Amino acid sequence: MQDNVHVIRSGVDERRRRPYLENVWAARRLDPARGSLLAQRMAADGLDTGFGDVDEVSWRSFVRHTAAVAGIGAGDSVFDVGCGAGAYLYELSAMGCTVGGLDASEALLGYARTALPGGRWSHSDASELDVDERWDVVASCGVFLYFPSLDYARGGLARMARKARRSLMVLEVPELAKREATEAMRRRLRGEEAYAAKYDGLSHLYFEKAWFEATLCAAGFSRIRIADRAIDGYANSATRFDVFAWPDARPPGPPR
Repeated sequence: MQDNVHVIRSGVDERRRRPYLENVWAARRLDPARGSLLAQRMAADGLDTGFGDVDEVSWRSFVRHTAAVAGIGAGDSVFDVGCGAGAYLYELSAMGCTVGGLDASEALLGYARTALPGGRWSHSDASELDVDERWDVVASCGVFLYFPSLDYARGGLARMARKARRSLMVLEVPELAKREATEAMRRRLRGEEAYAAKYDGLSHLYFEKAWFEATLCAAGFSRIRIADRAIDGYANSATRFDVFAWPDARPPGPPR
C-alpha cells in the first residue's frame, strides 16, 4: 500500500517545529475560572481552541464510549501516549482504572500528576515509550496529528502495540479525505488572519484509515475497528476518526 498522508506546512522549518510545539504546550496554564479539576485540564489540553466549547458531560460521554468499545473496565490499566494534563485519563480513573502516561511537556505532566496522584507518569517523547512495562490498554488521544512525520507515527504506533497487552486506541485522527473541508472549517470559525496567527507552526498530519489498518496488521493487531465519532460541541471531531485494535480475533466491547 502506498503511504498516503499529508502534512499542512505553515512556514515553520521542520527543524524548529518540535521546540516550537514544546513552547506552545509549556505555556498552557490551568485556569481556575474553568471550575472543576477536569474542566481546567480539558482547557489545558486544547479543548478551548475556539472550535467549540466541550462541556464535561460531552467529554465524559466520549471517554466512556471509547472505553466501552475497547472493553475497558474497573481494574484495568490504561497508559496514554501524549497524556497532556490528563483530561482523557481523568474519567477512566473515576471508573476505577489504573492510569499513567507520558508527555513531552513537563508543565502539562505536572497538571496530570496533581489531578491524578496515583498515576504513573513519564516526562518523555512518544519515540521513547517504554515497551518493557506492559499495560492492558495503550491509548493516544488527539496527539498523532502533531507528529512530525509518517515514519515517526509508524514507530510510535509500533511501540504502542508492543506495550499493549490487550488493546490499543488512537483517537481524534484527522482524515486525509476531509483535509480541505477541515481547513476551510477551521479558517471560517477563527477568521483567516486569526487562524494564521494562532496556528502558525502547528502543522497537522492527516491520515488515511487504510494506513492504520496496514500498520497495525504489520504489528500483529489483527482485529481493527475504525469509526467516525463526533464529540458534542467540538467542531474538529466531525472530520476525525478513532482507531481501536486488538491482537486477537474476537475483541471485547459493543459492536461497531
